[in-house]
Amino acid sequence: MKKTLMLPAAIIAMCLVMTSCSQAGTSASLPEESVTETTIEPFETILITEDYDGPILGVENWHIEKTAYWDDFINDDTGEVFAECIGTHEYYLADPNNDGQPELVCNEKWGLKWNYHACIYKLEDGVISHADISLGSDVLGPGIYPEFAEIYGLDINSQNFLDYQDIYDLERNIIIVTDLKTGTEYEALWDYLVWYTDEEINAMIEAEENASHDPANYSSDIIDITYSAAEPVITDISDTEKEITFFRDGMEIEGKLYLPEGEGPFPVIVLCCGLMQPYSDYEADAKGFADNGYAAVLFSFIGYSDPDGEQPTDNGEVFLSETTDLYAVMDSLDLLPGVDTSNVYLWGHSFGGLVAAYAGCDRESDLKGMILVEPTIVAGEKLDVRYEDGTCKTIRMYPLLFDCDLNTVIYMGTHDGFGDDPTSFDHVITLLRYGELVIVDGSDHFFAGEYGEKMVEDACEKIASWNE
Repeated sequence: MKKTLMLPAAIIAMCLVMTSCSQAGTSASLPEESVTETTIEPFETILITEDYDGPILGVENWHIEKTAYWDDFINDDTGEVFAECIGTHEYYLADPNNDGQPELVCNEKWGLKWNYHACIYKLEDGVISHADISLGSDVLGPGIYPEFAEIYGLDINSQNFLDYQDIYDLERNIIIVTDLKTGTEYEALWDYLVWYTDEEINAMIEAEENASHDPANYSSDIIDITYSAAEPVITDISDTEKEITFFRDGMEIEGKLYLPEGEGPFPVIVLCCGLMQPYSDYEADAKGFADNGYAAVLFSFIGYSDPDGEQPTDNGEVFLSETTDLYAVMDSLDLLPGVDTSNVYLWGHSFGGLVAAYAGCDRESDLKGMILVEPTIVAGEKLDVRYEDGTCKTIRMYPLLFDCDLNTVIYMGTHDGFGDDPTSFDHVITLLRYGELVIVDGSDHFFAGEYGEKMVEDACEKIASWNE
């Protein structure tokens, strides 16, 4: 969420072009054709780079601080953030309303397609305010361009808003909204933008957070998951390492099984990959669990395990597909060697953490606990899942977590976007009856290397304490 701050009154100098004529030694009125004329020229657009050291929105001394997901504009004199933009580093001092006063215009990355998206900050009477056309009046929900859509008579909603992008057009000095399917361009005039002050944004954030803390305010649908699973194919690599091919609806789910030394059966941890990541990215974690006495099953989600593949555009579609894959794997555990199906835990990273969390709530009786690493629970606060027949179910993770009695541990790194706000998971932990948050200093989103080792060791200790 972007925040704005109240600043001292200051305006960046306008570009003025003045011409004048005078008649020395006379007090008579100047001829009409000689009257001084003042013309305000459009502000010359400036791309903010390392070479630019002028003021921004009245702030003379500033720097840009990069985080995992966005860039903060910091006032060096106060230490406060006066603008935040998702980092594509395309930031301009520009004048899209042509009044001779520059605004801070950011072409952001936005949405799973990573399309550009514009946000604007302006300074007026010493106050910085913020506009974001895709958010409209629904500042905390999915951007659906409500005012813009109404003006042009377009049907833009929470299901199709990713088919549109808005971008600041440098050459034309205007904001253009493009229908990505048809290529049609629409000009977003200044009056179409919705502006918020710091107080208004904070009030909306507080209202949303208060509502989110009370599961009585809403409930969640339970999605219909139908599939057929077949007996997995197991190929021995060694006594402790097996290649596994699971099946869901005739499609292959590639995976592996790591076993501890000795005779089983062993308690089992099922690992859910992050979005577009193959299971091979998590073999170190699986081996770590096996070294600590747990069987570890890891697998690649069908269609969403290629880091070089096209980013998906529909979170609901991904969620339904990946959850179905996970259920097929869970249903096949009793056909694997050395696995104790009465002692099953789910582990999930990032979007896989959301999938694991939902499965834990939905199939609680099949599980003993959940281990969630940087889970994108926020993506499941309100997630629409559409079926081929046009029907829709809405996932709301907060009330589901509130009703879940599983032991759960959430891991967060301090060098990730979540870690920039150590309270990111506070409300989730509040909802979970048996939840705990562990913050790992220095780790980024992926918990690679030594940070993954720390996470695995700590998770094994947590599981042992749950079973005492």
